[in-house]
Amino acid sequence: MASQDFTGRTVDLFIFQGVEETGNQAITTGWGIAGELCTGVQKIAQSWAMLFLTRRGSVYQDPLRGSDFLLAARSGRIQVDEDIPAEFGIASAQVQRTMDLDSADADPTPEDDEILVRAELLDYDLDQNSSLLRLKVRLHSLAGDARTIFLPIPVPVR
Repeated sequence: MASQDFTGRTVDLFIFQGVEETGNQAITTGWGIAGELCTGVQKIAQSWAMLFLTRRGSVYQDPLRGSDFLLAARSGRIQVDEDIPAEFGIASAQVQRTMDLDSADADPTPEDDEILVRAELLDYDLDQNSSLLRLKVRLHSLAGDARTIFLPIPVPVR
């Protein structure tokens, strides 16, 4: 990874190691060799994914942080393709509210490329044979940047 100048920017530790532009590869959480950093739309993508995959009520002293998507998936509310957009919409709105509050409370105020405008469900696939739900989501920043992320989520399908 090439080094970048982060002067004057807030940064997060980049926790999704091994991410490549294309192809199938294992993604692991970790701090990298020297602790890689991210900012901009990548920071949005990382925050959004972590919040979307965090079950609401599981964060001590912040019960509204996260989303109900994994609860919906694991409790059997997602059984057919038609269930996915509605559950995604609810969970995405929960994450949007949290990220809006985080941005409003941040000091210094985040740059436009670190403020989420919307999350768009581009595609999804519920493979009933492998009980795997695949989501393709495009995240849009206030600066006009976008990042596409892919989320594989195991689901019990009856």
